[in-house]
Parts: sequence; structure tokens; C-alpha cells
Amino acid sequence: MNIDEKIKRQIKGAKKWREANPGLSWVSQTYSTDEEKIYITKELLASKAYRSLSRVGLLVYHDFLSKRFMIKDRRNKQWQLSNNGDIIYPYSEAKENGFTPKQFRNAIDELQSKGLLDITHLGKGGKKSENGSGDVTTYWIDDRWQDYGTENFKPPRNPRKKDSRQDRGFALLMRDPKKAKNIIEKRKKTVREKASKKTNLKCLKGH
Repeated sequence: MNIDEKIKRQIKGAKKWREANPGLSWVSQTYSTDEEKIYITKELLASKAYRSLSRVGLLVYHDFLSKRFMIKDRRNKQWQLSNNGDIIYPYSEAKENGFTPKQFRNAIDELQSKGLLDITHLGKGGKKSENGSGDVTTYWIDDRWQDYGTENFKPPRNPRKKDSRQDRGFALLMRDPKKAKNIIEKRKKTVREKASKKTNLKCLKGH
């Protein structure tokens, strides 16, 4: 097969593909200038920290990246992150994005442990103030990931405080097998008694 025949064959194949896939083309897509975008450097994309992220960790990280406000320095013509350290991502928003509280907490821990995120202020939540926000946690898009997996890697400056309530109150009682068994048995008994009362009331109403 000569060159002309190869070209004709390719053209024929492309024609068949267009007929089988109406509306699709190989023309490069165009984007409006005001469309929001997330930029990731090739170095980050190829990094061990980024490529080892879990599915939820990756999605949460992309959410954080979408919250960046980038401004261009006219002097050195480089882009700078203007709101780093003031980024807010509350649990209520994470829930709207499809994450459970546990998934979101684990994602924050993972991002911190791999040098992609840090906490500048650990909020306590609580009642909202007059401006509509309570004591919220603020985040820092970090670059410690560059040393992830090496001896130069540094831990987060302000790691999320783990919930220590498992050693108090009811949770502490349930850690004792005997006490936990008694509690469960009492609950079962209460449920049976309530069910029995409902049954007796139905019988009385029937008569």
C-alpha cells in the first residue's frame, strides 16, 4: 500500500467515525476566560504525596485548591496565593459535597500527614456570631509534600487534635466487657417491656 492509498484509507475511516459519532469531533475544546480552573503543577502531579492520596483525600484536596484566590504580581509576573491561611472548609459544606464527618476528618489528617495541607487556626465551632460565622478552622495549602517520603520531611505545624472522648463517660463504660454486657441487657429488657405494653394496650382496645 502506497502513501496515497494510506491517506485515502485514513480519510475513509475518519468519515465512518464521524457518521457513527454525530456531534463529536477531534477539534480542540475552547474555554471562556471567566471559567474557574484549578491549576496543578507537573511536579505536584508526579509527586509521591499526591499520587498516594486516597479517593476521598484527593477529592477534598481538589476542593481546597478550588478555594484559592490567585493574584498576579506585576513585578515578577508570578501568581501568588492571596488567601492562604484563611481558607475555610466547614463540615457543613463537606456534607453538602457528599462526605461524612468521618471521611472529612480522615481526609484532613491524610492531607496534613502528606504535607499538602496544614491548619492555621483550629476552630471550636459553636454558636454563630453576628457576622454569620462561628469559631471556624482555617487552613493553609502547604508545600511540605515536596519532601514527603524523605528524611527531610517535616510534620504539620498544627495537626488536628484527635477526639479523646473515647476515654470518658459512656464510651469508657462500654470499653469494659462486663459493664457493656449489663448495659446492653438492660436496654433489651426495656425494649421488650415497651413492646409488651403496646401489645397489651392493643388487646384492651380490641375488647
